[in-house]
Amino acid sequence: MSFQREGLSPNLAALRQCLKEAEGIAGLPAAELSALLERADSHAFNLVVVGEFKRGKSSVINALIGADILPVGVVPLTAIATVLSHGEWLAVTVAFQNGERREVPPEALWDYVTEKGNPRNEKGVAEVWIAYPSDWLKSGVRLVDTPGIGSVYRHNTDVTYRFLPRADAVLFLLSVDQPVGQAEYDFLKKVGEYAGKIFFLLNKADLLAEEDLEESVAFSTRVIAEAMGRPVPVFPVSARLALEGQAAGDAGLLELSRFPAFSAALSRFLMEEKGNALVVSVARNLQRLVSQARFTAELARQSLRTPVEELERKIAAFEGKRQEIAQAKHDFAILLESEIKQLASLAVADDVEAFKTRLTREIEADTEKKFAELRHLPSGELSEVLQRFVIDEVRDGYDEWREQEDDKLAQAFHAICARFTAKIDETVDELYRFSSELFAIPFGAVRAESGWSVQSGFYYKFWSEPPSLRIITSSFVLALPKFLGDRLILKEALNHARDTADTQAGRLRYDFAQRLDKSMRAFKAAMLGRIDATLEGIETAVRRGVEIGAVGTREADARERELFSTLEALDGLAARLERLMAQAGGL
Repeated sequence: MSFQREGLSPNLAALRQCLKEAEGIAGLPAAELSALLERADSHAFNLVVVGEFKRGKSSVINALIGADILPVGVVPLTAIATVLSHGEWLAVTVAFQNGERREVPPEALWDYVTEKGNPRNEKGVAEVWIAYPSDWLKSGVRLVDTPGIGSVYRHNTDVTYRFLPRADAVLFLLSVDQPVGQAEYDFLKKVGEYAGKIFFLLNKADLLAEEDLEESVAFSTRVIAEAMGRPVPVFPVSARLALEGQAAGDAGLLELSRFPAFSAALSRFLMEEKGNALVVSVARNLQRLVSQARFTAELARQSLRTPVEELERKIAAFEGKRQEIAQAKHDFAILLESEIKQLASLAVADDVEAFKTRLTREIEADTEKKFAELRHLPSGELSEVLQRFVIDEVRDGYDEWREQEDDKLAQAFHAICARFTAKIDETVDELYRFSSELFAIPFGAVRAESGWSVQSGFYYKFWSEPPSLRIITSSFVLALPKFLGDRLILKEALNHARDTADTQAGRLRYDFAQRLDKSMRAFKAAMLGRIDATLEGIETAVRRGVEIGAVGTREADARERELFSTLEALDGLAARLERLMAQAGGL
């Protein structure tokens, strides 16, 4: 099966082959190889589709995967970010803001992602995930359909803006039948801050004659170049004709849609460019393991030729180094725990408190406005409406902010991990350098980057609040004259807003702290385990030489042939990794 069918670039396919080959070479740690292979296989690339409402974003995605999966229509439809990834069969999973995940029939998709089926997201949907057996998605590409900006539904624009930090590349949709507006122009500038690669599509090209289309493309190209500060290509396409051509197997209709030219450019980017950074990163990590395994094998060979008495002296010297490293491990753990606690207790806590204060002020003001608008309602109904309003406002506010804070937290945690990974690398390299000098064996250190991140596990609990956080409108209040009772209802609603915002802030602080602590413990165990594995590998190689030397030359000769074979395999793998990184642009 070719790499095109598998959705893999040649470099990524070659990397996977190197990783599979490494599994059969003695001395390479199985757990770390498995982690590298998983990273190569599960690498997700977010291709986010954005633009104003009614530009045809859902139609373009349908055309890319060759199937009518996403709903399309004549009114603003997409209200929820919808993520398409590869799966063995079509499956739709709805992720709710309360943490629930529910698989729904594909035909029910409309009920969750559209304004008509889910107005103002009254069902509390966070995201919708669609798995689909498209070869185009097999390389780890995730297509993200976002709500259109600039519609009457402000929350749609907010969802799209929140998704930009997750974009690895962007498909920006324009339309020949609508000139670029101010909201679109401003959004163009914002997209450029996040995405390194942007493809601009001028959809509905079939609506214009050739001359008019050329004029539209020229105008859009000028406007985009002005907004982006650089010239950019614009692809005129007709997603409608592309889908019709695919359904009918009509090559002429496909050509008329102009979609193949865009699709080819996008495929070249995905196949040739997007995976290269991943290839270089994973290959360099593998190269580091190969270098360490090669040193250990050379050490084992030399131990076979060194007198036992001399080996014992060098083992004793190495034991002294082990004690020094034990102190370094202790210091590493204390410093790491201290930094993570500081991140949770200071930076995150301050962010949560500042946002809570700002949100509370905004909701209090909005609640008073809502009260003024609705005070004509009966007191009981007014109380219920205000309670619902407060909960919606607190939920929407925290939902938007939490995603931003998640990104900020993940970046801060990754930065800490990168620094401490560098410290562990230095400690491991120090062990190898010490052993290199002790046993007179060359060693070349290889630098590699950290790939750790923090995972989200937060979910809202608005429907399980203690009674103290709910508006309890007593019969006494309802029995008061309306002008008196309504003022008490407003006061209770404002207190409810403050209490609910404070409760959610506390839950966020706890969640962030727990997630950081859990991620820190996993990271610490993995890093300290690397030091222990290095110590054990070096010492085992030497001690086995002592044991074999005490037995006789026949065992020593057999062991040396085994080690020679391992070194040949490691050298061959190292050479292929060098060529691979050069091809991927890493050298």
